[in-house]
Amino acid sequence: MRHLFSAIVAVSLVFCATSNAHLMVSEHGTLNFDDSGVYMVVSLSASSFGEADRDKNGKLSLTEFSAAKDSIILTIQDEIYMSQNEVKKQLQGTMISPQVAHHGNGTDIDQIVVMGKFTAVNHKHKLLFHNGLYGHGAEQKLTMTAKYKRLGLKQRFVLTPKQLSAKVF
Repeated sequence: MRHLFSAIVAVSLVFCATSNAHLMVSEHGTLNFDDSGVYMVVSLSASSFGEADRDKNGKLSLTEFSAAKDSIILTIQDEIYMSQNEVKKQLQGTMISPQVAHHGNGTDIDQIVVMGKFTAVNHKHKLLFHNGLYGHGAEQKLTMTAKYKRLGLKQRFVLTPKQLSAKVF
Protein backbone atom coordinates (compact mmCIF):
# COMPACT_ATOMS: atom_id res chain seq x y z
CA MET A 1 0.00 0.00 0.00
CA ARG A 2 2.87 2.34 0.86
CA HIS A 3 4.45 1.74 -2.57
CA LEU A 4 1.14 2.43 -4.31
CA PHE A 5 0.83 5.76 -2.51
CA SER A 6 4.43 6.64 -3.41
CA ALA A 7 3.76 5.81 -7.06
CA ILE A 8 0.62 7.96 -7.12
CA VAL A 9 2.46 10.90 -5.58
CA ALA A 10 5.34 10.50 -8.05
CA VAL A 11 3.01 10.42 -11.06
CA SER A 12 1.13 13.45 -9.73
CA LEU A 13 4.36 15.39 -9.45
CA VAL A 14 5.37 14.42 -12.98
CA PHE A 15 2.22 15.91 -14.45
CA CYS A 16 2.26 19.18 -12.54
CA ALA A 17 2.20 21.70 -15.40
CA THR A 18 3.59 24.58 -13.38
CA SER A 19 6.61 22.78 -12.04
CA ASN A 20 9.48 25.08 -11.08
CA ALA A 21 12.13 22.36 -11.28
CA HIS A 22 12.76 20.30 -14.37
CA LEU A 23 12.21 16.58 -14.10
CA MET A 24 15.34 15.87 -16.11
CA VAL A 25 17.95 17.63 -18.17
CA SER A 26 16.64 18.82 -21.52
CA GLU A 27 17.55 16.65 -24.50
CA HIS A 28 18.28 13.62 -22.30
CA GLY A 29 16.34 10.42 -21.78
CA THR A 30 16.30 6.91 -20.41
CA LEU A 31 15.21 3.52 -21.67
CA ASN A 32 14.56 1.12 -18.78
CA PHE A 33 14.18 -2.49 -19.86
CA ASP A 34 12.38 -5.23 -17.97
CA ASP A 35 10.76 -8.49 -18.99
CA SER A 36 7.55 -6.70 -20.06
CA GLY A 37 9.14 -4.13 -22.37
CA VAL A 38 10.95 -0.81 -22.33
CA TYR A 39 9.89 2.24 -20.32
CA MET A 40 10.98 5.51 -21.89
CA VAL A 41 11.30 8.96 -20.36
CA VAL A 42 12.78 11.74 -22.48
CA SER A 43 12.92 15.51 -22.17
CA LEU A 44 12.66 17.37 -25.47
CA SER A 45 13.06 21.02 -26.27
CA ALA A 46 9.72 22.72 -26.85
CA SER A 47 11.29 24.13 -30.03
CA SER A 48 11.05 20.58 -31.43
CA PHE A 49 7.33 21.27 -31.93
CA GLY A 50 7.36 24.43 -34.04
CA GLU A 51 3.92 23.69 -35.50
CA ALA A 52 2.40 24.13 -32.02
CA ASP A 53 3.70 27.74 -31.82
CA ARG A 54 0.57 29.24 -33.35
CA ASP A 55 1.55 32.90 -32.95
CA LYS A 56 5.03 32.16 -34.42
CA ASN A 57 6.83 34.12 -31.69
CA GLY A 58 9.41 31.38 -31.19
CA LYS A 59 7.96 30.38 -27.80
CA LEU A 60 5.47 27.72 -26.78
CA SER A 61 2.92 28.94 -24.23
CA LEU A 62 0.85 26.73 -21.95
CA THR A 63 -2.22 27.76 -23.96
CA GLU A 64 -0.56 26.73 -27.24
CA PHE A 65 0.60 23.46 -25.66
CA SER A 66 -2.92 22.64 -24.46
CA ALA A 67 -4.42 23.40 -27.87
CA ALA A 68 -1.82 21.27 -29.69
CA LYS A 69 -1.46 18.43 -27.17
CA ASP A 70 -3.05 15.76 -29.38
CA SER A 71 -0.97 16.72 -32.43
CA ILE A 72 2.19 16.82 -30.28
CA ILE A 73 1.49 13.24 -29.13
CA LEU A 74 0.91 12.12 -32.73
CA THR A 75 4.17 13.76 -33.80
CA ILE A 76 6.01 12.01 -30.96
CA GLN A 77 4.53 8.65 -31.95
CA ASP A 78 5.67 9.20 -35.55
CA GLU A 79 9.16 10.42 -34.69
CA ILE A 80 10.19 8.44 -31.59
CA TYR A 81 10.07 4.67 -31.92
CA MET A 82 12.04 1.47 -31.64
CA SER A 83 12.50 -0.95 -34.50
CA GLN A 84 13.38 -4.60 -34.45
CA ASN A 85 14.27 -6.51 -37.59
CA GLU A 86 12.94 -3.51 -39.54
CA VAL A 87 9.53 -3.67 -37.79
CA LYS A 88 8.52 -0.36 -36.19
CA LYS A 89 7.49 -0.57 -32.51
CA GLN A 90 5.36 2.41 -31.47
CA LEU A 91 5.39 4.05 -28.08
CA GLN A 92 2.33 2.97 -26.09
CA GLY A 93 0.51 4.93 -23.38
CA THR A 94 2.21 8.16 -24.38
CA MET A 95 2.04 10.88 -21.73
CA ILE A 96 3.50 14.37 -22.02
CA SER A 97 4.20 17.00 -19.42
CA PRO A 98 5.13 20.62 -20.19
CA GLN A 99 7.93 22.14 -18.14
CA VAL A 100 7.77 25.91 -17.70
CA ALA A 101 10.97 27.87 -18.25
CA HIS A 102 12.74 29.15 -15.12
CA HIS A 103 13.08 32.56 -16.73
CA GLY A 104 10.43 34.73 -18.36
CA ASN A 105 6.78 35.19 -17.50
CA GLY A 106 6.10 31.70 -16.14
CA THR A 107 3.85 30.69 -19.03
CA ASP A 108 6.44 29.75 -21.66
CA ILE A 109 7.40 26.10 -21.94
CA ASP A 110 11.01 25.21 -22.64
CA GLN A 111 10.80 21.42 -22.29
CA ILE A 112 8.28 18.67 -22.83
CA VAL A 113 8.81 15.46 -20.88
CA VAL A 114 7.59 12.38 -22.76
CA MET A 115 6.82 9.04 -21.09
CA GLY A 116 5.60 5.76 -22.48
CA LYS A 117 6.37 2.10 -23.03
CA PHE A 118 7.54 -0.04 -25.91
CA THR A 119 6.18 -3.59 -25.80
CA ALA A 120 7.06 -6.78 -27.66
CA VAL A 121 10.76 -5.95 -27.98
CA ASN A 122 13.74 -8.22 -27.43
CA HIS A 123 17.03 -6.57 -26.54
CA LYS A 124 18.96 -9.44 -28.19
CA HIS A 125 17.70 -9.03 -31.78
CA LYS A 126 18.71 -5.95 -33.81
CA LEU A 127 16.91 -3.42 -31.63
CA LEU A 128 17.21 0.24 -32.67
CA PHE A 129 16.00 3.41 -30.97
CA HIS A 130 14.98 6.27 -33.29
CA ASN A 131 14.39 9.96 -32.59
CA GLY A 132 13.45 12.50 -35.25
CA LEU A 133 12.64 15.44 -32.95
CA TYR A 134 15.31 18.07 -32.34
CA GLY A 135 15.26 21.63 -31.08
CA HIS A 136 17.26 24.57 -32.36
CA GLY A 137 20.95 25.37 -31.92
CA ALA A 138 22.76 23.49 -29.17
CA GLU A 139 19.61 21.43 -28.60
CA GLN A 140 20.22 19.40 -31.75
CA LYS A 141 21.21 16.23 -29.93
CA LEU A 142 19.57 13.70 -27.65
CA THR A 143 21.64 11.84 -25.06
CA MET A 144 20.05 8.53 -24.07
CA THR A 145 20.88 5.99 -21.38
CA ALA A 146 19.56 2.44 -21.77
CA LYS A 147 19.53 0.08 -18.77
CA TYR A 148 18.49 -3.50 -18.19
CA LYS A 149 19.11 -3.65 -14.46
CA ARG A 150 18.36 -7.36 -14.00
CA LEU A 151 20.98 -8.27 -16.60
CA GLY A 152 23.47 -5.59 -15.59
CA LEU A 153 23.37 -3.95 -19.02
CA LYS A 154 23.92 -0.23 -19.48
CA GLN A 155 24.56 1.82 -22.61
CA ARG A 156 24.79 5.51 -23.39
CA PHE A 157 24.38 6.93 -26.89
CA VAL A 158 23.83 10.28 -28.57
CA LEU A 159 21.46 10.92 -31.48
CA THR A 160 21.54 13.94 -33.79
CA PRO A 161 19.71 15.06 -36.94
CA LYS A 162 22.49 13.28 -38.88
CA GLN A 163 22.38 10.14 -36.71
CA LEU A 164 18.68 9.49 -36.01
CA SER A 165 18.98 5.89 -34.77
CA ALA A 166 21.27 3.80 -32.60
CA LYS A 167 21.53 0.10 -31.85
CA VAL A 168 20.54 -0.69 -28.27
CA PHE A 169 22.60 -3.39 -26.57
